[in-house]
Amino acid sequence: MKPIPLLIAALSFTVGAAVTFLVMWTISMGIPELPFIVGAVLGTQVGAIMHHRQPGSRSTVAAKAILGVVLSVCAIIVGLVLHLTTNSFNFAEISIPFAAVGSFVFPFVLFNTMWNTLSKNNSKSNAKNA
Repeated sequence: MKPIPLLIAALSFTVGAAVTFLVMWTISMGIPELPFIVGAVLGTQVGAIMHHRQPGSRSTVAAKAILGVVLSVCAIIVGLVLHLTTNSFNFAEISIPFAAVGSFVFPFVLFNTMWNTLSKNNSKSNAKNA
């Protein structure tokens, strides 16, 4: 994967997780780990979209692994910042590593779903233009 799609996926993860955390914190919902799931789903999907738009790109294990590492690092950074600023995790030493592992796994689970959808749409639009 190229750096720009990775950067946009990382920003998507961070914004998605932060907005979800703020909403949950505002309504006093006691599940501070949920923003990591939202961030991982959003980061994976945006990463797949951005990677698909690159000329000659393919859905490979390497692309998913690189995206997984980037999202994993984002989970650690976001988790540490949230914990240090709000102290919302009862067991941060467990929650943050689990979030990092989960964020690494999400691209392997969700990437192909978006990739296949984009590929189908691309082939349909190519058929219309022919």
